[in-house]
Amino acid sequence: MPTDGPSPLGRMRNAEHTGENRCWPCTAVNVAIAAVLSGLAALVAVELALAVALLSLAAIALRGYLVPGTPALTRTYLPERVLRAFGKPSPPTEPDDFETLQKVAYHRENAVDADDFLAEAGVTADRDEGRELTEEFVAAVAERLAETAEVETLRAPLADAFDADPSEVTVDGDEHPSVRVGNRIREWPSWSALRVDVAAHETLTAQTDDWAAVPLEQRVNMLETVRSHYPTCPACGGGVRRANEVQTSCCGVHEVLAVACDDCGERLAELDPTTHAGRLVS
Repeated sequence: MPTDGPSPLGRMRNAEHTGENRCWPCTAVNVAIAAVLSGLAALVAVELALAVALLSLAAIALRGYLVPGTPALTRTYLPERVLRAFGKPSPPTEPDDFETLQKVAYHRENAVDADDFLAEAGVTADRDEGRELTEEFVAAVAERLAETAEVETLRAPLADAFDADPSEVTVDGDEHPSVRVGNRIREWPSWSALRVDVAAHETLTAQTDDWAAVPLEQRVNMLETVRSHYPTCPACGGGVRRANEVQTSCCGVHEVLAVACDDCGERLAELDPTTHAGRLVS
């Protein structure tokens, strides 16, 4: 995970997009933008052009880019041959129509009632305050969490969870891990969240043969809602609570139901409060 240096420059540096993690196509695009901005500033004054150039290059050096969102824009709009030249994967492609139809048909034929499925598998039980994860299931997941602390130990179970070959799975990211399975990229709010999903998948696989037959996207949704009710933080062992929060993103301001540790702040889930409030399984 990134650590801030003691100096002001160290605090300004974004390790996620600099050093070994620097995206050179992004850097090239941003340097070109800086040159254009400096040229325009030169029409006003040479001193202004010099200041724009220095500030732009400093931002690129410390932050990795000048224009916010450059990494995603570069992957999307640069030609594939340019991305390959810099060793970058090309943007994910959409599955063909036949594959999509196959998945839709499989989901229609094999979809389950998530609430009933988890109850029958021993994952949930009715309590005084509603349906909760069983102590037995939580204990089984906790045992497996101890075995999934490193990235390398996650690749094989993730491949199994997503019906893929381990060679097709890439685990990456810093505070917010991402997993590339073939052309599909999935993200989690923390490493603890990813580890809980892996451990829950392995536990369900061991507890019921029917888990593997559940359509993939439904398994993913069920793991997320189960994770959102996991009672302890895998990172520090603290208690987990739910709280509505307002977040600001490039798409605007929106409210999320955050599931996070009271002690260390590790986030297990970020849910839509209109669909998840008060529910165990969606």
